[in-house]
Amino acid sequence: MPKHKSTIWGNHLETKPDQAMIRFSAGRDVASLPMADSELLLDDLWTNRAHTVMLKTQGILEPALAEKIFEGLEMLEQEWISGKFTLDPAKEDVHVNVEHFVTERMGEEAGGRMHTGRSRNDQVATDLRLLMRREVLIFMENVDALGREILTQAVAHAETWMPGFTHTQPGMMTTWGHWLCGWAQALTRDLNRAEGLFHRLNRSPLGAAASFGTSWPIHRELTAELLGFDGVEENTLDAVTSRGELEYEVASLYAQMMNHLSVAAQDLMLLAHPYWNMVRLDDAYVTGSSIMPQKRNPDFAEVIRGKTAWVIGAAAGLLAGPKGTMSGYNRDTQQTKYALLDVVRECRDAPTVFRGAINTLRVNKEEMAAHLNSGFLAAADFADLAARELNLPFRLGYNIAATAVRLSGNAGVITPQAARQAMAESGAEPDKIQQAEHIVSQLADPARVVSWRTHTGSPAPEQVHKQAAQLEKRFDKSKAFVHSARKQIESAWERCKQHR
Repeated sequence: MPKHKSTIWGNHLETKPDQAMIRFSAGRDVASLPMADSELLLDDLWTNRAHTVMLKTQGILEPALAEKIFEGLEMLEQEWISGKFTLDPAKEDVHVNVEHFVTERMGEEAGGRMHTGRSRNDQVATDLRLLMRREVLIFMENVDALGREILTQAVAHAETWMPGFTHTQPGMMTTWGHWLCGWAQALTRDLNRAEGLFHRLNRSPLGAAASFGTSWPIHRELTAELLGFDGVEENTLDAVTSRGELEYEVASLYAQMMNHLSVAAQDLMLLAHPYWNMVRLDDAYVTGSSIMPQKRNPDFAEVIRGKTAWVIGAAAGLLAGPKGTMSGYNRDTQQTKYALLDVVRECRDAPTVFRGAINTLRVNKEEMAAHLNSGFLAAADFADLAARELNLPFRLGYNIAATAVRLSGNAGVITPQAARQAMAESGAEPDKIQQAEHIVSQLADPARVVSWRTHTGSPAPEQVHKQAAQLEKRFDKSKAFVHSARKQIESAWERCKQHR
């Protein structure tokens, strides 16, 4: 039997498709989803360890029984990692599965005391915060890596001249480096949002119990410390009632980032279109057709657009979840877990796939430059230059430029003859009309035109380099935050184990 390719297309491509891109684009078409609570099992084991340490420290649990619980939790973790343990749906959720495992292996005296001083309400809220905290840090690392790749390309293309667009129509001359810095700057806002969200996430609801605390003499600050939290979510009612709020913030974080990637994806699709041909996606980041052998489809970019619309809807659903519920725990919030996991699963890899596409992107400088000769891209610069050099009000300079565009017909650029006639029609003095050709001649060189924009944030190459340097500092700050947060979490985990 012949060995078949994994795809039915691609014989015309020189590079095999990137597998991460294929998985991202295929989505759930041929992939199954794990149990939702399987995503929480390791978090639940940590929560149980910290709670057990606290019970022992407070004298609520005898050291010998605490040690049995630790042994049972360690046994479960090893069986989970090796694939010997799976969650039993008959036992309702991860929390009951864990408690029953410890009870079965270590006895009722140990397992039966694990739930002392808490409820599944604060337990699942804590597990989810651990998961969301971890995912926010992964989000920051992925966005940081993408942003740095974009900046690398921006610096390399600070003098790559190209058309800029508004309303998807030709606007003004710019550079590819400036365009890329715009993408990167948007990502720094995503990182700022993520850092703020991390601080709101990193407070412990454990000990809130069902919503109203417990009569056991627990030490909430100790469990918060052992779980790497910055402190406790103090009011026990709000600690439970607020479940779903932070899940919404995570979804909103992804939605905004995906909005940024969606705009960039649309940019790439248009610029890479063979009728424009200003950039070319690498063969590894396009797909083919089951019927048209020549196709180079930017599927990953289209999937980003599609997932963006979907995640915005998911965020809206999460925001609406608590509406109309009474303070305290309500089973409505169970749905927020599924929505959160779907958001992370669907969108987590988007920055990584996009980074691969940018890293392998080919920029057609010659084609970009050729497009500068159509669309009257220097018309606004003509208006500015005429106003400056002829000491005219800007609006008069604008009107002269508009007339010159009309008189230039299909030339694509303002012609000297059109410029002279436009000035004459405006009633300009003869000596000013004579300067028309000089003004037009200065617009022929895109490097000169773009370099006139010397202010902060402009497309001028010097400014692009400054922007890239400033943006890199923002990425460095974000990277340092992630490093510090990970150290805090790892240190807490070590302290939790040592307390045994």
